[in-house]
Amino acid sequence: MDDTAKFEELAQNTYTRFAKLAKAYHYAFSRTTVTKGGAPCMLFLGNHSSGKSSLINWLVGGDPVQDVGLAPTDDGFTILVYGEKDEEIRGPAAIAGLPAEYAGLANFGDSFLQHLCIKKRNRGLLKSVTLVDSPGMIDAPEKKAGRSYDFEGVVRFLAKLCDMVFFMLDPDKPGTTGETVNVFSKCLGGMEAKLLVLFNKCDTVQSLYDFARVYGNVCWNLARVLKTKDLPKIWTIYSGDERDSAAAGIPLSDFNHQRDEFRNIVERDASARRMDNVRSQTWQDFLGLSIRMRIVNRFARTLAMRKAFTLFCGAVLAPFCFFGIRLVLPGASGLGAFSAALLGGTAAVLVLAASFFVMRFVAQSTCLALSRDIDLLFKKEYKVEMTVGRHDELKQTWEGIRDETVTIVREALIGKIPWFGEFFRKRLDSARRHLEQMH
Repeated sequence: MDDTAKFEELAQNTYTRFAKLAKAYHYAFSRTTVTKGGAPCMLFLGNHSSGKSSLINWLVGGDPVQDVGLAPTDDGFTILVYGEKDEEIRGPAAIAGLPAEYAGLANFGDSFLQHLCIKKRNRGLLKSVTLVDSPGMIDAPEKKAGRSYDFEGVVRFLAKLCDMVFFMLDPDKPGTTGETVNVFSKCLGGMEAKLLVLFNKCDTVQSLYDFARVYGNVCWNLARVLKTKDLPKIWTIYSGDERDSAAAGIPLSDFNHQRDEFRNIVERDASARRMDNVRSQTWQDFLGLSIRMRIVNRFARTLAMRKAFTLFCGAVLAPFCFFGIRLVLPGASGLGAFSAALLGGTAAVLVLAASFFVMRFVAQSTCLALSRDIDLLFKKEYKVEMTVGRHDELKQTWEGIRDETVTIVREALIGKIPWFGEFFRKRLDSARRHLEQMH
């Protein structure tokens, strides 16, 4: 068994081992299954008619697999996989034809599954790569004209799962639609390492002036939606047979060179990209769970101590009330011993009952206070780690899980948190270090 297969098997075992722990801390892994020897996956996104389907047909070769046209030709997702015989599976049955890593797509409901198609083709490229074509992004004139399923959720799920994400723009529509802005801002955050921007159909530009104008428009629009200081490399390509400069309006030598590089990435670098993606995801998943556990465990300890102190005060005051009334009242008011004991017992019970009500108030105020100061709590917990060169890594991971952690703290969703949370966290960190050693 090679190192890649060993890591994938270890990663899968680690996910299985800590699945219940993640559920107890309301933590969702970005992936719950790692298929040993699974094929790399590539997701194609872009505006409608930007050439996604044409580019896929060119990469796969042979008879066209995807329909193409100037108008949108498909409103769903198509996943292309290898098969000895040509076959198309649509709807809920499509999930059964995919590796277990894709099982999470079923969570998006029947409405999405009706827009999912699996195409099996006997093509050489598909033996080593899985391609995912997406519906073109548009600007819906009204909210009610939107999609019938959680498009952004599906895109984020597939973007996390896939090993490369190609976002395509073209000279006719170099701008960014409303859906494009949402996808960049809500779905592709933190995935810049796997994102490639493709400026497609460059062979249709008739002059260098037009190319410079639309290229500048692409850069300007990307700068609006990308949360990075520098723009990523923009690959200028076109699909189909190679053309010479005389047939086009501008020299194509650089475009030909870049599309050859792009094809090499798809055909030769895919396996390495998958390994990098699996390693990065598993590392981030378990680091995120470890941070969530540490913060929530700290919160649970603080909450338990304040509750215990409130009950302790009630438990101390109750006997004083009982014995004090029993000893003082008979001599001062002429009450009998039985009546004094009854009054003392009633007072003690009232004190205990009041302590329970006070405890609930203390719990609520503690939840609100800690949720407001949760960033300060994080900095205190990771003060040492943040000063030894892991500041950016920890901060980025924390920002990804912060909002959900605030919800857990604010709503006190700790009913299923194990009693010995720190013990289990240390076991998780040990497993995480073992995975790190195999990097």
